[in-house]
Amino acid sequence: MTAGFQFIRSFLTGFSQIMLQSNSLTGLFFLAAIAVNSVPMCLAAVAGSLTAYLGAWASGAGRAHLEQGLYGYNGALVGLACALYWPAGTELLVILPLAALVSTGLMRLFVERLFFQRISCPAYTAPFILSIWLVASAVEVEPASTVVVTRSGIDNLLLGFGQVLLLDQPIASLLILVGLAFASRRALCWGAVAVVLSSGGAFLLGGVPEDIFSGAYAYNAVLVAIALSARAELGVMVVFAAILLSVILTGWLQQCGVPVLTAPFVISSWLALLLSSLSATFTSPASY
Repeated sequence: MTAGFQFIRSFLTGFSQIMLQSNSLTGLFFLAAIAVNSVPMCLAAVAGSLTAYLGAWASGAGRAHLEQGLYGYNGALVGLACALYWPAGTELLVILPLAALVSTGLMRLFVERLFFQRISCPAYTAPFILSIWLVASAVEVEPASTVVVTRSGIDNLLLGFGQVLLLDQPIASLLILVGLAFASRRALCWGAVAVVLSSGGAFLLGGVPEDIFSGAYAYNAVLVAIALSARAELGVMVVFAAILLSVILTGWLQQCGVPVLTAPFVISSWLALLLSSLSATFTSPASY
């Protein structure tokens, strides 16, 4: 396998890692979905992923982790968020590479366990979240477009997946579902269950219908379902509880005026894993 082919494969695999997969074909579908949704966002995602990848390589990151795309996906998400929050001007040219490099540094702390020896929780998208929150604390986020679009239940299903990559077009989001199906039909099915459960929970909690049908409450739940359903030690009820917790956290962060991003997913998943680990510790024979 040539070095160029391996790089392209790792680059595309990084995009698939956004939804916790390791499949270059899935990554290609995700990249195509971003391009269909918005060419500028696609360029920003590519720039963010390449910057994060090169930053990790230059700082001596492990080859296996680079090939698995573990450094590219947070950079890609950083690029997408930067293009959404700071869409024009010289700010984007400065913010994007800096935030992508920060995400790389944070990812190394998780992947190489430099500061997280005692925490058995994956990094997920925490480096992306912290990088954008750090930038948003210093640079004002431009308000999003307020154009009202009538959505349907099908739109909600599609955008529940598409919003993971900050996409707002159902057609583009359909490519996300197709790409995910190539990697894992189980993940796709769990994601669909999460959309239904989270949307119902959001309605019961008084969520704004326009927000619900746009996938705003569903995309974190989709990630929670994909991540936790893959953990054999967790039961179905734990997954359902974490999905509903992500809905509550989404509403709370919206009220706080903080960019929601994928924070509800990370917090809910970490909490479920930590509680499961503590439960296993206290109920094991060695603890008596």
